[in-house]
Amino acid sequence: MTKKKGMPPELLAHFKKKNEEGSEKDEKEGGDKERRRSAVKKARVRLEESKRGRRHEKEKEAGKGRPQAS
Repeated sequence: MTKKKGMPPELLAHFKKKNEEGSEKDEKEGGDKERRRSAVKKARVRLEESKRGRRHEKEKEAGKGRPQAS
């Protein structure tokens, strides 16, 4: 029987350390659900702002063709 080759100990230690740092980072920032919620909120705000800007531009363009009343 051949021995199943595993990861070298140095590489294994590196990935264990990296995994621990990642879990600590997740705990600080919150879970995936919280990050997704904040991302959705930001996207909604941007969408609403862009809609307001487009409406404002359309109103300006519509007003250009009208003669001004004096």
